[in-house]
Amino acid sequence: MRKAKIKVPPKYKVPDEVRNRVRNFMNDFMQEQNMTKSALAELMHKKLGRSGCRPSLVKKFSNATFQLAEVMEILDLFDCKLKIVPKTQIETPGNKD
Repeated sequence: MRKAKIKVPPKYKVPDEVRNRVRNFMNDFMQEQNMTKSALAELMHKKLGRSGCRPSLVKKFSNATFQLAEVMEILDLFDCKLKIVPKTQIETPGNKD
């Protein structure tokens, strides 16, 4: 008896525009923190016990393939948090939030 082939849907591909936004967000954040990717990898190893994450981390910055949990861990290291706000709130002139 033959097994029926299961069709697997195509893997989701992140649009380049979104990938660029993620890359810019993370690079800008690191620049604001005065932190290199190598130094971040060392900090993550020291504080979070993540071993051998430098090559993986550099690849994630290059390809903009962070998981939300990883971004939140990185933000926590700098005592920052992720907050979701409507775009209109950010784009309103004079907004200090």
